[in-house]
Amino acid sequence: MSSIFKKSLSVFLILTILFSVLAINSSAETVEDEYAVMPCWTAINSIGTSFTISGIVSTSSVVLTSQFDTTLYIKIELQKLESTGYETIETWKTFGNGTYVTLEETRLINIFEDYRIKVTCIAANEQHITYDYP
Repeated sequence: MSSIFKKSLSVFLILTILFSVLAINSSAETVEDEYAVMPCWTAINSIGTSFTISGIVSTSSVVLTSQFDTTLYIKIELQKLESTGYETIETWKTFGNGTYVTLEETRLINIFEDYRIKVTCIAANEQHITYDYP
C-alpha cells in the first residue's frame, strides 16, 4: 500500500512541476507583448554633454540635435557644491532654429571646490534635464 502511495505522490509532484513551468513560460510571453519598446523622445534626436576641468578652467559644452526642423534651446548652469547642496554660480543660454545647436563656455574656478553642470535642453516643447560631472 505504501508503494502505491509513493508512486502516486511522485507522479503528482512531477505533474505539478511541469504545469508550473508551463505557466511561468506562458505568463512571461504575454508580459513581453504588453510592454513594447517606446521611443524616449519624439522631437529630440540626441544630446551630448561634456564638462571638463583643466587646472583652474572649466569647460562646459552641449550639443542638441532634433529629428526635424524646430526651435532648439540649451541652458547650462554651472553649479558649485555648498553645505546645503549645489548652487548655481553661472548660467549660459542659447537657442536656434533647425536641427542642430551647440553651446560651449569656459569659466575660471576654484580647484578645491566640487562642481557640476545642469543642462536643460528643449526641442519643440519637449524638455530634457541632465547633469554632468567632471
